[in-house]
Amino acid sequence: MKPISEIKRLRKLEYSDLPEWLARLFGIALGSVLLASYAAKPFALLWIVGFLAAHLVYYLFLSSRTEAATMRDLRIAQTLFLVLLVSFVWAPAWMVAQNDRALSLVGAGLFGCILVYLIRRNDISLYVIVSEIVVIWVTMTSVLFKVLPDFDSLTARVGLVMSWMALVSYFAQSMLQARKLKLAEQLARDNAAQAQKLAAIGQMAGGIAHDFNNHLTVISGSLELYEDLEDAQGRADCLATARVATDQAATIVNELLVFARRTPMRLVNLDANAPLIDLDLLARRLLSRDVEMIVGFLQNQAVVQADHRQIVTALLNLVVNANDAMPKGGTLIVRAGLVTISSPLIVAGGHLLPPGRYVSYDVRDTGDGIPAELLPHVVEPFYTTKPEGKGTGLGLAMVHSIAQSFGGGVLIRSGARGTTVSILLPQIETGQVVGSEDADT
Repeated sequence: MKPISEIKRLRKLEYSDLPEWLARLFGIALGSVLLASYAAKPFALLWIVGFLAAHLVYYLFLSSRTEAATMRDLRIAQTLFLVLLVSFVWAPAWMVAQNDRALSLVGAGLFGCILVYLIRRNDISLYVIVSEIVVIWVTMTSVLFKVLPDFDSLTARVGLVMSWMALVSYFAQSMLQARKLKLAEQLARDNAAQAQKLAAIGQMAGGIAHDFNNHLTVISGSLELYEDLEDAQGRADCLATARVATDQAATIVNELLVFARRTPMRLVNLDANAPLIDLDLLARRLLSRDVEMIVGFLQNQAVVQADHRQIVTALLNLVVNANDAMPKGGTLIVRAGLVTISSPLIVAGGHLLPPGRYVSYDVRDTGDGIPAELLPHVVEPFYTTKPEGKGTGLGLAMVHSIAQSFGGGVLIRSGARGTTVSILLPQIETGQVVGSEDADT
């Protein structure tokens, strides 16, 4: 269990459903007031006060540990939840122990709610589960000792104790069984992910072997032919062919290094227009004669945190793909824009981008588009729709890897009028902006 991911889960579990949390808060506040008024017990107002105070401490601690957390922080967070649990459960327990039938029924109902809620939380930490069971056991034991003297019949007392034991036992079994099922589900998911990784590695190894074998065949054949030829022009052509094949093999290696994030990366607070300036200079020589490229810059300054060179490399790959998609010519539009995501957005690869402000680098062509059934696969390594020898299948995979390494993602939209591939990078707020990778962060 990774502390930071578990703390994020706890925070999401408790506070992601704002209407539900507000309803719970309002219900306890109203219950405190009604309880104080009905039972003429002003101390009942401590219920909402203690609950609010425990929630405030719990929320602030979780929020302060969402970027970095240790195992000690996780234990503190789990203990704070136990304090929060106690801040709620004491009031229903007190109500159950009263002689007033209305109070007893309301308390029993609230107590049932907290038991269901604890099972719903789906905790897997044995420390938390055992602690929750102990809190419930201590609370119910206190109620049992309080109400047991009120029953004169031995049969009633035995029935009460048996019911108490059954409830605590079934609650404990439910918690432990839920943990067992959760761990089994997690193990199955991890095994499936491992199998997918192995399949991807096998696919990647096969693709690399195939492409390298093609290039080595060209190099070997050219060198053999070089030895058999006597005229200078023929030998020069053989060397040129071998050199092209060598460059293509080197390109595959470079793309693999970028895809695997093994190339040196230098993050800078980058002016969002800076990559487009370099792209405008570099990309035009890569375009076919019948393809027109239009570059659109941001009118207002925006900043992203990224590696300047890798962003340019990613955009160049998208430009090459767009150019190949328009063999008969067309218009290629590259532009930067600002977008606001209000709810989690599913991007290429099935990843979720969190809500926030993003800079979007859009590369749009006017080609035939990508069939809908192929879209989920285009970011997979060595998956390509191009004819053999025209692409390695690493271009979009590399773009996807670069975008992810900067906290962003890739969005692909395609139709009969062309394809738009967008690199979404989080917009950052900073007073220090640089326009090239040579500047300091």
